[in-house]
Amino acid sequence: MKTIGSAVIKRGGKTQGHIHGGTDTDGSAFNIPVLIAAGKEKGPTVWVHGCVHGEEYGGAASIIKFYQDIDPASLKGTFIGVPVVNLPSFKDRNRISPLDGANLNRIFPGNPKGTYSERLAYRLLETIKDTADYVIDLHSGGIGAKVPFYMIVKDDGSEVAEKGMWLAERMGSDVIWRSKGEAGTGGSNSAHIVKAGIPTVTVECGGGNVTEEHEEQFKIAIGGAMKALQMIPGEPSVQKEYTIINNADFIFTGEGGLFVPACDVGDILNKGDLIGSIMNLYGEVTEELHCQADNAYIAAVGHRYWPTEPGQLIAEAITVESRGGGQ
Repeated sequence: MKTIGSAVIKRGGKTQGHIHGGTDTDGSAFNIPVLIAAGKEKGPTVWVHGCVHGEEYGGAASIIKFYQDIDPASLKGTFIGVPVVNLPSFKDRNRISPLDGANLNRIFPGNPKGTYSERLAYRLLETIKDTADYVIDLHSGGIGAKVPFYMIVKDDGSEVAEKGMWLAERMGSDVIWRSKGEAGTGGSNSAHIVKAGIPTVTVECGGGNVTEEHEEQFKIAIGGAMKALQMIPGEPSVQKEYTIINNADFIFTGEGGLFVPACDVGDILNKGDLIGSIMNLYGEVTEELHCQADNAYIAAVGHRYWPTEPGQLIAEAITVESRGGGQ
């Protein structure tokens, strides 16, 4: 009988367990929770994980809620939910790990003999490769920023990436970032899962406080994928038109202070338009941050008056490639 860590896959039922993720400085275990629902009928295995970045809580809550609502009697195939991948980061309420300072989503494929995060990346990727037919990776803007509801597909030109695009178009959003290897994103889990031949979609949604709308949008995305794969009853939502974006500009601060946004997520800006500014504690504007390209979709922006330090990622502006129907 197949297992995921300590969790046994039982046809027609639900099980729970954990993947051993290593140990803390006091020797206590980081046991990564695993939620499994398996239908009596065979079908695809969909792996859904959250909190690769530990302060992106919406994905974790939505996985738990989705799992609770699954009826194994009407399920074909297997749902594997991992609400929190990065437990040290989650416990620290931080994007990066307090153990080694690593951003987990920049160090895949990992290293079995490396630091805690490198070992975690390696273990997670190997487990997914041994288990999943499809992967859904849930993210948000974290504590300090917000993002709209959209999908990301790593486009390496492969048939696997095209399957990911097909799936993304059925997950409830009309915006898809067709990412073609932007600088600094090559070490993401999704890029290496696609390299392993597994179609993968990243879902972005919300940030800061998790609202009921954010939870519902994450659940719509998971449910849409599983409907498209004929794992659960119902038809996925296909949009009349999609906005395809790529070629991201990551906007970093040069000065510390309070961030004052001049736009909102989902806005379309042109080159030179103001994204936001940095204000010091005397109320003086010390820096203005401007859009670097025309027809750019604001895919992330920092919260109003969020304290920032020099070199902090504060916004993402991604060029609109096309608008039109899907596949």
